[in-house]
Amino acid sequence: MSDKIDKKGSLKLPSLVSDGMVLQRDEEIKIWGWAEAGQEVEIYFKGQEYVTEVNSLGEWSLVLPPQKAGGPFEMKISSSEKKIELKDILVGEVWLCSGQSNMELPMQRVKDRYAEEIKKAGNDQLRIFKLPILYNFKEENQDIFGANWKKVKRDNILDFSAVSYFFAKKLNEKYKVPVGVINASVGGSPVEAWMSRKALNDYPEYLKKADEFAEPQNINQAKKYNLKVNKEWADKIYNSDQGLQQDPDYYKPSYNDLDWSKVEIPVKFDQINFKHKNGVVWFRKEIKLTKEQSEKKARLWLGRIVDADTAYVNGKRVGGVTYKYPPRKYELKKGILKEGKNLIAIRIVVNDGQGEFVEDKPYKLILGDEEIDLRGEWKYKVGAVIKEDKKNEIFIQWQPTGLFNAMLAPLFNYKLKGVCWYQGESNTGREEEYKELFIKMIKLWRHRFEQKELPFIYAQLPNFEPPEENNREIWAAFRNAQREALKLNNSAMTVNLDLGEWNDLHPLNKKDVAHRFYLAARNIAYGEDVVYSGPQFDKAEAIEDRIIISFKMVDGGLKIKGDKLTGFEIAAADKIFKKAEAKIENDKVILYQKEIQNPEYFRYAWRDNPEKANLFNKINLPAGTFLEKI
Repeated sequence: MSDKIDKKGSLKLPSLVSDGMVLQRDEEIKIWGWAEAGQEVEIYFKGQEYVTEVNSLGEWSLVLPPQKAGGPFEMKISSSEKKIELKDILVGEVWLCSGQSNMELPMQRVKDRYAEEIKKAGNDQLRIFKLPILYNFKEENQDIFGANWKKVKRDNILDFSAVSYFFAKKLNEKYKVPVGVINASVGGSPVEAWMSRKALNDYPEYLKKADEFAEPQNINQAKKYNLKVNKEWADKIYNSDQGLQQDPDYYKPSYNDLDWSKVEIPVKFDQINFKHKNGVVWFRKEIKLTKEQSEKKARLWLGRIVDADTAYVNGKRVGGVTYKYPPRKYELKKGILKEGKNLIAIRIVVNDGQGEFVEDKPYKLILGDEEIDLRGEWKYKVGAVIKEDKKNEIFIQWQPTGLFNAMLAPLFNYKLKGVCWYQGESNTGREEEYKELFIKMIKLWRHRFEQKELPFIYAQLPNFEPPEENNREIWAAFRNAQREALKLNNSAMTVNLDLGEWNDLHPLNKKDVAHRFYLAARNIAYGEDVVYSGPQFDKAEAIEDRIIISFKMVDGGLKIKGDKLTGFEIAAADKIFKKAEAKIENDKVILYQKEIQNPEYFRYAWRDNPEKANLFNKINLPAGTFLEKI
């Protein structure tokens, strides 16, 4: 996808330089665009006039002196052929928020959690520029099509990134200046998609993949392949599904389900003889409602379902989701419910042999202020079994260099205050590589923004997957690898080990994630002596058979949540880790393991979901996962 700029003819501006934009205060400001070569371009801003000439390539730029926060202002830009007047310009703080789905996740997904926030939304001082998903593997784009600056209003807040919104709101409340957020995030994107070819020179496999997608015919083939794969699978599922091939269909109240089996929901499908199988499973449940209940505003919440679902109430389709991550929250139109018996039917399509109603999620029918719990006994019947797996799609936007060229390159002329980054889920399992790639990426961005010390704040991944008795260590190893970037000046890592959800890749507590970004920003971007993290490892020494660990970011001292400090392990040179006895003395942690006489390694919170790790500081921020050698 390219965005060739027509540099001939009349004056043009990039999308970023437009009505409602926020410019970075106290920094030189670059304004740029395109016009006929040789023309003069004039800018009139706040009583000052600036003039430049369009170069032979049809490009021009002007640098305005640093400005104090304020606005709204107007800016007039003109050439001999055209005049452009920009309105409602603010000067304040500009932050780039980037990463994958947890940074992209909109307020729409968390609207029930933050209903009061949404009701009160509306602030002309907050502006967000959200980029659409764009990619280019051949060259760097010069502009962004399909994006513009938007004020935060109640009628559009649901479209904004939740983390970006809460972060900007906190900054605005603290510093009383306008805040603009550029949101460039793509769900599922790995770090290599946000890097240039030059930065990936040491990774030939990534360059080979980028070269492959630099050919338009390969992108077209990938798109056709995806369409073919999805259509073939959908046709196979539909044509095999007995629930849709007879009259009446399984979702209709008139269908007789007396011979169906019973099951308690939520449930994993391996408990209903559908282990490692693909296909369709149907579920039905009858509930009785009074006349008054049936007339109330109704919502059907079906937790999280793996993989895809279609929900019906009294034979009417009320909603559906095609993949496993989003919560199922369906609004019911008036008249669907009735007095007496009501039938809820769910058709679930399993694509990868892991079907389930996910535990610890809400399954309920909401009738005004009343809730009817839908957990418990349902009836079920298998509609189809497909013996092969669904073929994987090709996610073009995740390929190396594509997002860097299309979504970052057009931003590099714009001055920033800092970057907030929430990414890594798609690179788990490749932690050693990520240590290098992530540092290279940060250096690359700083170089291209021409801000050598650009503050860069990133989120350490939270807890995820079933609790620690499962002994999964994939995310733990990755969280430890993320610490490597703290070696860079003006970098900060927020710890979120208490903010995840074991059963959801997209935990809903985005307000606290944003708050920790905000604390880190106050520290590294605004120079305040603010603790933004839980205890961070500083140094350690071994005295006989004990390890004594010192920490930074203790803010008044270390504390334990619970009766006893847990989550630490020790190993000798063989790296066979064993649980350690741990205690706090003088704001240091002392570790001991009676079976290990010469300890060399120690680690903390070394599980994907280390629920027993309980070291915090006095402002209730948790210590993150780490592994160290004495």
